[in-house]
Amino acid sequence: MNRLTRVLAAAPLALAIVAATPVVAQDEPIEPRNTRGLPEELQAIDDILVGGLLNDPTRLDWDFYGPLDRETITDASIPGGGVAMRYDMRERGQAYIGGANIPLLARVREGERITLGFYARTVSAVTDDNKGKVRIRFQVDREPYPGFGDTVLDIGEEWAWYEVTTIADRDLRRYGIVAMQFGMARQTIEIGQAIVVTGTPTIIG
Repeated sequence: MNRLTRVLAAAPLALAIVAATPVVAQDEPIEPRNTRGLPEELQAIDDILVGGLLNDPTRLDWDFYGPLDRETITDASIPGGGVAMRYDMRERGQAYIGGANIPLLARVREGERITLGFYARTVSAVTDDNKGKVRIRFQVDREPYPGFGDTVLDIGEEWAWYEVTTIADRDLRRYGIVAMQFGMARQTIEIGQAIVVTGTPTIIG
């Protein structure tokens, strides 16, 4: 059993939570409950990972914005827990005109490596290769939105695991997020379980 399989077994997606409960607002302080500041219920997942867990992998109800519709999709065939969020981007423009933000629950220090991994597939995309385009950016969720690690991923039609890794060029404290930006194309993309860690270049490894 590889590390990702073990993490997914320890962190099934909570469908009722995903569908109905808002995430903690980014302007509310998160009470530290262990040495990393993570909620205790995430400690078992953190223990499995080589790196340090930075988000809640059981949640998909992230803040979203722009000319974007969002719908919860449930199907046993979806890897990582049988649930995903479908994002329908209605306009094309700069990448940042529409997207979803994954909140970080622990601090990232300048010089640390940070890695995102997530399941995704493209339902439809008005692009030359029919693949969806998602820009990943690690950033502060406050103006002027400084960030780093900008990476554009081509998302295929079949479910697959995608990873982005980079070195932090600044601290990310209580307003840290991973931005998933969809504005580069009119497209419909489904995003499944996502894991963000620090201290390792790969989650599956």
